[in-house]
Amino acid sequence: MNNVIRLAQNRAYKTGLRIKDGDEDYILAEDEQLVIGIKRFAYYTGYILRKTVPPQAYDDELGAYVIDFTTDETDLEPGTYFYDVALQRRDGELEKIIGCTELEVIRSVVRRDE
Repeated sequence: MNNVIRLAQNRAYKTGLRIKDGDEDYILAEDEQLVIGIKRFAYYTGYILRKTVPPQAYDDELGAYVIDFTTDETDLEPGTYFYDVALQRRDGELEKIIGCTELEVIRSVVRRDE
């Protein structure tokens, strides 16, 4: 399964994430959340972006958790970054959902007026 993300610089980006537990979809408990971290290099300690996705982000129609990035969040220099997604359980433990994977930011021509 290819989880590489390719997004345009300074553009809103939305995707869905379906979590499987065997053959069944996994639905987050009220006190669980998904944590997404983006770094320039996987070995860096600081995040460029770290955001959480609550259980309420589940879309019944899609059967997935909606993950969206704003134009401000994607206003990054073009190039290769790395991200991963973890499930933060109620006891604070993290479980890998998507391991360290490439995220490519491609150049955009049209820019937002400041």
